[in-house]
Amino acid sequence: MRPLPPTLRENRRYILIKVEAGEITQKEIYRAAADSVRDLFGDVGASRIHPAVVWSEGEYAIVRCSRGHELEMTAALACVTKAGGSPAVFRTVKTSGTVLGAKKGISVEKRYLHED
Repeated sequence: MRPLPPTLRENRRYILIKVEAGEITQKEIYRAAADSVRDLFGDVGASRIHPAVVWSEGEYAIVRCSRGHELEMTAALACVTKAGGSPAVFRTVKTSGTVLGAKKGISVEKRYLHED
């Protein structure tokens, strides 16, 4: 089976988040985000948003969603209060069309926070 050409593929958006919690795994981040999406928008909304965690390192993670549903995804991420059984807060840093563009937001945020 051949892959779909780019014009027929589903468009996605990538949201860089800062995870303010203890040590939690990528799977725990996904479960917290998916549960929050399901609680806010139901099963039909979750299937339209199609959340996934594609990258996680240290206190940052990148969450993927369908294009056009970025605001719903950021709202669901803002509603997370627990991840992995411990208190957690997910703060949206940047929304991008590519993973690389989202990762660039890490250096920009660190530079902004450490300016004196």
